[in-house]
Amino acid sequence: MTVHGNSDADLAARQTLRRYKLAATGLLAGMGGLTIAGYAAPALGWVRDGFWLEMFRAGARAGVVGGIADWFAVVALFRRPMGLPIPHTAILPARRTGSAGRWGGL
Repeated sequence: MTVHGNSDADLAARQTLRRYKLAATGLLAGMGGLTIAGYAAPALGWVRDGFWLEMFRAGARAGVVGGIADWFAVVALFRRPMGLPIPHTAILPARRTGSAGRWGGL
């Protein structure tokens, strides 16, 4: 069971974490929107297909894939993503006691 402190520092830390999560989610959604726009714009006749449009699409796709990969990597350290029993996930909670001693010796 996790006990959360009620001090001002704890409250400020939780608010900062919430702001960071919202910013990361917004950026990922923005890259998804740019990916969709890259395919919708020529279909709607706004731009022609060409080299620069392909570069735009590639960058937007890379942003989406990179964002999802980063999310998965960070979540996998602390818990099982989407509740799936994937090996080598939830590493930090499983090795909490031994890790603290090893990290303290660095």
